[in-house]
Amino acid sequence: MTLELRPTREEDLPALTRLLARRFGHPFAAAEWEWKYRRLPGEARSLVAMEVAAGEVLAHAGALCLPACWRGGEGGVWQLTDFAGEAGGSGLRAPLVGLGRALLADLPRPGDAPWIFGFPSERHFRLGVHAFGYRPLAVVQPLAGMIPDDSELAGVAGAGADLEISDHCGDWAEAIWRRCDVLGVRRSAAFLNWRYHARPERYYRFYRLRERAAEGLLVFAFVGAEAWAVEAWLAAGAEWYPSLLAVAADLRASGLDLWRFWPGLPSPLAARLGLAAAGEPRFLGCRGGTTGADPVLAAQGFTYAMGDYDLA
Repeated sequence: MTLELRPTREEDLPALTRLLARRFGHPFAAAEWEWKYRRLPGEARSLVAMEVAAGEVLAHAGALCLPACWRGGEGGVWQLTDFAGEAGGSGLRAPLVGLGRALLADLPRPGDAPWIFGFPSERHFRLGVHAFGYRPLAVVQPLAGMIPDDSELAGVAGAGADLEISDHCGDWAEAIWRRCDVLGVRRSAAFLNWRYHARPERYYRFYRLRERAAEGLLVFAFVGAEAWAVEAWLAAGAEWYPSLLAVAADLRASGLDLWRFWPGLPSPLAARLGLAAAGEPRFLGCRGGTTGADPVLAAQGFTYAMGDYDLA
């Protein structure tokens, strides 16, 4: 069998989307690949391992580079995405391992963050440790709970919560992120609108919250009957519970009954909302470059939002 490792071409998309649908267990449309790798406000790489004779895609490896800030630096940070492979007659690992090493050969580059991050499954994390020099940063446990019901939401409309609701955002969203004084992928209007407003086949809703002089930003993905809080930036020093109940009322009115959050909400607020550990933990891992910097130390303080997780 002859393998060709190369950048993805337009004519590869039918075979590539079949591969990703099989490996991820859900449909993967060509429009999703176009959005992720051709329209982002940054740089993307998408490579395939082709079985030349059959014209089939046996593996895919991708990476996105987005503007970010970290301790002592600003520039691009790389996130690994859509690593998937099949055996194709040469062993399960061979096409994906060779392809992944080709993708990572020159990353990160001078001027980029001195690490690459990703959220692999447990199986892919083990492969990454052995084949790509992956190291663990953290295990992240998502939180979930039922959205407050009518009895808990009674009186919210008259509680004075100041809330704006939309399906896109302006520069105000980045200003809220900046005031939270965190390190991470830059939450610019360009990023947020690409990540959520422009994504095909999934709907997201933006909430701009105000509590006196403080502002907050929440973005929820609508996934069946669940709301996933992919962005949650709430300035410290404000009482956000009434605003969260106003958000809950809107989600309930939209037919949703359960919400999920990435860790990051203040613990008392999470407890008051009835959130608890739910679902399998997500692995957060990183790979260093050739600079000699310890990627785990370099990534300390870098804040990961649920929207950095590839499937959210």
